[in-house]
Amino acid sequence: MTNIEFKQIEPVDSIQKVIKEVFDLKLDISGGWGYDNNSAIIVEKLDMPIEQFIHMFATMRANIEMNLTLEEGERYTGINLTLEDSKKFEINNKIYNIVSFKITAMKEKVYTDFIQEYKDGYGKKDFDLTDHFDRRKQNSITREVDYWFYGLED
Repeated sequence: MTNIEFKQIEPVDSIQKVIKEVFDLKLDISGGWGYDNNSAIIVEKLDMPIEQFIHMFATMRANIEMNLTLEEGERYTGINLTLEDSKKFEINNKIYNIVSFKITAMKEKVYTDFIQEYKDGYGKKDFDLTDHFDRRKQNSITREVDYWFYGLED
């Protein structure tokens, strides 16, 4: 497990507007970026399955944290999320859903080089696919991240 800290996204007046501007997606949500109960993502209404929304939102936040807000050369790509756990937690008579993801990614330049290596080598006799993917894994970082939601229905 890599222990790299990424800066939390600054609070905004309208998370809905930011998501629309950055990802061209309209979500009926408010609140914060979901770092804790005080900044939970408040789900007003969903037009998709809950699981799809949670994964999509988590992917958007990870991309903002790990790519869009970083300087070139510091950015990560190949960002993949895997659901690890989901639990309910009550604070002050409010039920929150805390969803944990494992996130893997690698630096943009390293990722680009691996993609090119794969394109150049795939299907060739001397291309060691196992070695390629082992080295990709070694060059990836892994984080475990929680997302706090309020207003999710079962």
